[in-house]
Amino acid sequence: MKNERIKRQVYTHIPVYSGDVSGAASALYEFGGLTVIHDPSGCNSTYNTFDELRWMNRESAIYISGLKESDAINGNDRKLLDDICETISSLSEKPAFIALCNSPVPDIIGTDFAALCHLLEKMTGIPTFYVHTNAMHDYTVGGANALEALAEKMLTGKKCCEQSVNLLGLTPFEFPYDAQIDRLYDVLESAGFRICANWGKGTAKHPVSFRDMSSASQADVSLVLSSIGIKAAEYLYEHFGIPYVIGNPLASYDFASIVFNDLKASISSKKLKNSYLSLLDDKASTAFIGESVTMGSEAAASALAGTPARLIRTTECEIGDIAQLHAESSRCPFFHGETEIAEQLKKAAVIHGDPLFKEARSHGVRGFDADRQTWVDEPHLAMSGRLYLQDRSE
Repeated sequence: MKNERIKRQVYTHIPVYSGDVSGAASALYEFGGLTVIHDPSGCNSTYNTFDELRWMNRESAIYISGLKESDAINGNDRKLLDDICETISSLSEKPAFIALCNSPVPDIIGTDFAALCHLLEKMTGIPTFYVHTNAMHDYTVGGANALEALAEKMLTGKKCCEQSVNLLGLTPFEFPYDAQIDRLYDVLESAGFRICANWGKGTAKHPVSFRDMSSASQADVSLVLSSIGIKAAEYLYEHFGIPYVIGNPLASYDFASIVFNDLKASISSKKLKNSYLSLLDDKASTAFIGESVTMGSEAAASALAGTPARLIRTTECEIGDIAQLHAESSRCPFFHGETEIAEQLKKAAVIHGDPLFKEARSHGVRGFDADRQTWVDEPHLAMSGRLYLQDRSE
């Protein structure tokens, strides 16, 4: 039994998703803070090289501590504090906040990040918080933890504005192209909504700033566009009474209408809504594999177009934890490990997802069979990196 459980967690032919450290750094990228990854230099190289698309056009203050084995063994936290203070003094602008992210070694030895945050605040006068990461989870967990920690530390006040919406989880992992984000703004504004705060990726036309981020507590409703946004949405709901809706209106025109109606209903009723869950069919022969909100919305759009579809959720961050949504959350269970993914692929006739999922195997047998199944390529940055991304600006 133990060996079988281990097998379910092993990946032999497909890569794992981008890690939680990358998710955290990506989520905080454009808010004017200093993100410190406490680790040897390898993690920063992985994040910069493979998981971030914005470096060419916009820099961000993301630094690695350069943890050495001797520092880890001896607990040399003073060096970390001094290096962070030196880094801050070298920046042209004072950071709006400092975020400390963890990695495996500090996690194992029990580094006291709460104490480090307290000391850094006293030394620098800059709000400092810890983002729980340990490089053992996928990007949705790290990104969600980062936005939740940001909300807990930085948000104050509440004042609703008419039909104003927060965009939560709008990260390059799910929205790599600027054109997608500009279109999202256009469709929401055309439907009568005003964007209050974008907690994610901005564009030249719709930039993101710390000031923009800090206005999130003033919105009427939040729109969760990926799993990364769910914990921040829950925090805004619990502490500021801002309800949220889960779904990506870019999936289709018909699905966008459902999302917009849910947003308006949530503003008036203060109830939470997942726009796609009730449209999923767990017995459908068409499947969408990947991150919950993105592929769940596309599966719902397929159902509205006349083709019932189901979701094969392969990211960790749970959508549907709140009591109002829990009854429906069984429609998108998490399939953990390559074996479980391959077994789910065998049940479908048509599959939409990242091309690398085709190689998933269960006991040496591929889950996807090109002779009897159809695969529709939908590349995902968090899975295949830049391998299949197109250079497009339209």
